[in-house]
Amino acid sequence: MLIDSANNYFKKGNYASYLKYEMDALKEADRLNDCNKRCFATLKVAAAHYYLLQRPIALQWMHNARKLAISCNIDSFRWTADRQIGAIYFETSKDDSSMMYLKEAESLLNKTDGNYAERSYLYSIMGETVYRHLHKKTEGKKCYDLAIKYGELSGDTVRMAFANIKQGSYYNSENDCRQAIIYLKRALSLYTAAHLPEGIMYAQNMLGWAYGSCGMAKESFEAMLKQKVLRDSIFRDETARQTAEYETLYKTEKKEKENLLLAKDNAQKQLRIVHEVKAKQQIIIIFIAGLIILTITFLLLYYRYKQKKKEELDERLAIQQKLRFKAVLEAEEKERVRIARELHDSLGQMLSAAKMNMNAMDSYNEEDAKLIENAKKLVDDSVREVRTISHNLMPVSLTEKGIITALNELVIKINDTGLLQVDLIINESEERLNSSVEIAIYRIVQEVINNMIKHSKANKVEILLDYNSDKIYLSIKDNGVGFDTTKIEHSSGIGWKNIFSRVYMMNGDVQVNSQPGRGTLVNIELTK
Repeated sequence: MLIDSANNYFKKGNYASYLKYEMDALKEADRLNDCNKRCFATLKVAAAHYYLLQRPIALQWMHNARKLAISCNIDSFRWTADRQIGAIYFETSKDDSSMMYLKEAESLLNKTDGNYAERSYLYSIMGETVYRHLHKKTEGKKCYDLAIKYGELSGDTVRMAFANIKQGSYYNSENDCRQAIIYLKRALSLYTAAHLPEGIMYAQNMLGWAYGSCGMAKESFEAMLKQKVLRDSIFRDETARQTAEYETLYKTEKKEKENLLLAKDNAQKQLRIVHEVKAKQQIIIIFIAGLIILTITFLLLYYRYKQKKKEELDERLAIQQKLRFKAVLEAEEKERVRIARELHDSLGQMLSAAKMNMNAMDSYNEEDAKLIENAKKLVDDSVREVRTISHNLMPVSLTEKGIITALNELVIKINDTGLLQVDLIINESEERLNSSVEIAIYRIVQEVINNMIKHSKANKVEILLDYNSDKIYLSIKDNGVGFDTTKIEHSSGIGWKNIFSRVYMMNGDVQVNSQPGRGTLVNIELTK
């Protein structure tokens, strides 16, 4: 009954409640001392942690389930644990460990007939390890084909969907994005029919990448947005809080049961010697036991108090750090405005006055005339350079006319250079954004475009800007050489750091999708 209730919450995407009921099921299995039920419930608890994105905890529970399956001699639970352990090791790039557990699961399955759903799931994961990490294209494709075959034989909607996801991912990596979209749409349809939010998010994310590979920026953005909206509806702060409470509750109750059993044993011993000791000794023993209980209770309360204070301190530090980021960026923008105004008003006027004075000079010979003309040309060039620098520091159109006009002017200037073609799509709104928000968007676009000009070798860039009353969505895509996104964290440049700092300050989110040779797609969501 508890597991059925847990499955209902799983289908709704409420993984915190799913974990709670699986924990309750495990406690009931412990009470019954039923090895089969304990193993099954342990696997379910591990799965709940996995869907809550707590991979290290999920891996620990999976190893516990595997040990139980071995001790209980239940092969079906053992190959399930082996398969999931192999999947987690694949996700953390531990290829040798991954293949060891996946091969063990395959060996156990080959001793049986049927089990097509499990075979489909196993070969989907094995295909990922063989193709993506071991770079064995032929063997990887064979595993993906077996996953499709066994998925169809099983009639299991979820397993068929998972196999189609992996097949679509393979074709996308092999530069056949059209074929990839066919498989990924089929997977999305199957997950939707199964009412499985985790699968729907997975399919939407993969579809967004496939659309991006085919140059379908709008469809890619819409798929990523749907995945983002669904993810936000599932993983809220309350979910994380509930997860921690359920985990702590289970461990605490289990410890309390152990303490009760220990106390019961001590009581029985006391009964055996009650007639051998004096009343004073009995009082001393009871007093000591009470003191121990009070001490343990105090330590537990103190530990919880320290944890709460630590969480509060971490939250305050995060707020302070964000305020410091904001202050630095605001000071930087004010300094840009001041310097731009000084250049335009002071130096620009001085250069213009110098030219006027030269124009007033009329008594000079032919040789002097050439020098004067050269000087005038230098002054004109200097005036234009001052205006360019002033505009780059703080475009007048941004402060006076808003982000839409400023971005259009920026795109026109870049296109005029002939370095690359930039296409700008803006879903306009009558409402103008806050000036600090417009400046942040403009600087982010500048930083991303500068990175693409310097490193991507692209000849085309697409920019999409859309916003409503709550959110701002910005998508920038190029057709350049791409790069390994894991290197962003260790980048020595300040471009990406500036981008992430501005987005963090506005409670936003950045997703960078890229692969060498496949171009780059940057999706940004900001809070107004």
